[in-house]
Amino acid sequence: MYNAEHEYQIRERRYFIQYTQADRKCKNLSNSRLIAFLGIVFGALFLYFEYRIFGGLSLALSFVAFVLFIIRHEKEKRRRKLALSLLNINRQAIDRINGKWVGFTDTGEEYRDPNHPYSVDLDIFGQASVFQWINNTFTFLGRKLLVSSLTHPEKSISRIRERQDAINELADKLDWKQHFFAEGSSSKNEMNNPEPLCKWAENENHIFRNTWLVWSIRAISLATVLSLILPFLIGIGFLYITGILLLTQFSLFVMGLRLYRNTHKMINLHHDTILNYQRLLSKIECEKFKSKYLSELKSGLIDSNGNYASRQIKELSFIVDMMSFKYSPLIYFLFNVTFLLDYHCMIALEKWKKKSGSSVRNWLTVIGRLEELSSLSTIRYDHPNWDTPELTISKQNLTAKNMGHPLLFSSDRVCNNLSIKRSGHVLLITGSNMSGKSTLLRTVGLNLVLAYAGAPVCASDFKCSIMDIYTSMRVNDNLEKKISSFYAELLRIKDIIQEANKGNSILFLLDEIFRGTNSKDRHIGATAVIKKLSKMGAVGLVSTHDLELSEIEMDKEIDVDNFHFSERYVDNQIIFDYKLSPGVSKTTNALYLIRMIGIDEL
Repeated sequence: MYNAEHEYQIRERRYFIQYTQADRKCKNLSNSRLIAFLGIVFGALFLYFEYRIFGGLSLALSFVAFVLFIIRHEKEKRRRKLALSLLNINRQAIDRINGKWVGFTDTGEEYRDPNHPYSVDLDIFGQASVFQWINNTFTFLGRKLLVSSLTHPEKSISRIRERQDAINELADKLDWKQHFFAEGSSSKNEMNNPEPLCKWAENENHIFRNTWLVWSIRAISLATVLSLILPFLIGIGFLYITGILLLTQFSLFVMGLRLYRNTHKMINLHHDTILNYQRLLSKIECEKFKSKYLSELKSGLIDSNGNYASRQIKELSFIVDMMSFKYSPLIYFLFNVTFLLDYHCMIALEKWKKKSGSSVRNWLTVIGRLEELSSLSTIRYDHPNWDTPELTISKQNLTAKNMGHPLLFSSDRVCNNLSIKRSGHVLLITGSNMSGKSTLLRTVGLNLVLAYAGAPVCASDFKCSIMDIYTSMRVNDNLEKKISSFYAELLRIKDIIQEANKGNSILFLLDEIFRGTNSKDRHIGATAVIKKLSKMGAVGLVSTHDLELSEIEMDKEIDVDNFHFSERYVDNQIIFDYKLSPGVSKTTNALYLIRMIGIDEL
């Protein structure tokens, strides 16, 4: 079996060498370009002093060399940029394997939603989160789709299985995937929301689709060009006609500025991004995929006439480049006064939009979906021993062997077995402070989230049915809404009960239920909640310090099993094994911990 870290290290060295070689060539070509430019200068000087043969030859050769050096320099700059991106990708991969991913900058903090059924409690977003761990997306849509797969998981078993096949296939395509990431991250505006671009592509500008206007612009432009060329061919002057035509085109140019101002603004904003989309679409189209999910995505890049998306984007890119002449104001002005360039470009854009505009949104979604799946596939590549979950058709089912917390470093991770095989089954988890109760609940929830996203899970064997996940773990008060933590917890549990009452398949994770009230009310309230949820057919885990609550297992009307975590004391220290065992906890450590901080009056 391969070693992911070793493979990343090999690639890191390879791309470091490629980067240094490309950087050296860039510096040499920059110097060569300067020498060629000096050759042009000296050639011009020789011509000035009437050394015509030597000066002309020097000028011509130097100019050709200067152009060639510019072309080669741009290619080497691109190679250097690509090598640097690949180098950083592999360095980041090594950090991820070594547990240093908590330093990655994109945490998805803005997606933390306290009203979401589980995302805050399960550390889906924010510092040290699932998103921070696996995110490799580089576009707005890719990031958004990854967020969606973690917060609104797929519920179709067949579709999840297709995603599993796609993720496993992408894990084996490490070279293609890294180059895909590298190409994508090279754009300056990759995280811009493409919605304005999509809407622009889908909306019609009827003015530039008007047949009368199209032919009028073509006729005026042709007449102007002929009036400029014919005097050189047949010696007849058209000075007045040429002047009138140029003045007419100048007037049209000024009038048209208002008509295509927004288009220019859109092109300026997305110019580099459009070029980047072309490269990304080309990479997808050139790759062969075996899985059904990926093949369907790729097929969405070919229209009914057999035209590939990359070719259509290339046509758009050419038109955009033509309109970008405005970065040289003089050339932009001359081309418009002489040829009405902007009018012809707007006409070409409308023709392109009519043919391909409605497909842009789908193309960008395909790119984003490949980013999302590729991000999830890093889990498979980095952890080949993790299990691909088996989805079952039973209403409520969860069986896991050697299940661990996905975000913990392997040396810190303790794995446990767990089984929920019937409707209404509740596991009541008791144990001392810091014994592992909350971690177990998050372990179950996180692995289910990954399973529904189609990703591998941290277990040697994992079977589950499709269930809606609800949690009540990190419940805080809200001063603005005048809601106490206890009442906030009641509202969370109310949501769970309402969903279960609809007949939905529910898995709940309740941590230290009703900790915000007195022990008597907590015991009575927790007993009532567990009974109600169990009778409604919901399944889940409840952690508690209330050892008396464990007596609920004796109630024959409901299905509750007791499990616990324990600890031992060695040399005046607490030793936790974090192993889940049947039965009720026999130990407590609160008083011991109180004494540890220096409070002896007990």
